[in-house]
Amino acid sequence: NKKVLITGASRGIGLTIAESFLQEGAKTCLVSRGSNALFKNEKKLQDAYGLESVFAYKCDCTNIKALDSLKNKVKDKWADLDIVVVNVGDGRSASDALPDNDQWQRTWNSNFESALQTARTFLPMLKKSKGCLLFVSSIAGIEAFGAPTDYSTAKSAIIALSKSMARKLAADNVRVNVIAPGNVYFK
Repeated sequence: NKKVLITGASRGIGLTIAESFLQEGAKTCLVSRGSNALFKNEKKLQDAYGLESVFAYKCDCTNIKALDSLKNKVKDKWADLDIVVVNVGDGRSASDALPDNDQWQRTWNSNFESALQTARTFLPMLKKSKGCLLFVSSIAGIEAFGAPTDYSTAKSAIIALSKSMARKLAADNVRVNVIAPGNVYFK
């Protein structure tokens, strides 16, 4: 009966996490910048788990106003929230040792700012429910093995952010964790 919000949930890791929570009896909110896959998968999961178990919401997690709208939708639908899985990210970038500023900012925003702003937006709800915040980073944030420099740096920053938040939010009974998967291939 937990209420779970998952960003980057239109496919891949995020969609699989959503389905796993649904199998355990949770209610889920699938969040993505928006694609046909988001609403197609919402319908598929509603057919399998019921209309009240899952809903999708189009949101650019780098946009604070869009995140506030998402938060209001979650409050209207569920009133509270138990778990936030911050899974937004994109490993595509330039192979340069140090990408140009525009490329760096795109990658940083997609992989770090989206996580930071999502956490900031939903933290008050998690404090209220004594909930859990899970960041999805990458093995590229731990080891240098040829992934784009900007991507690896952003994923390292997610790990540092989660460690600091975990220590500071323990007193509020909010659990903060991070996972760092390797390459994941999906259809």
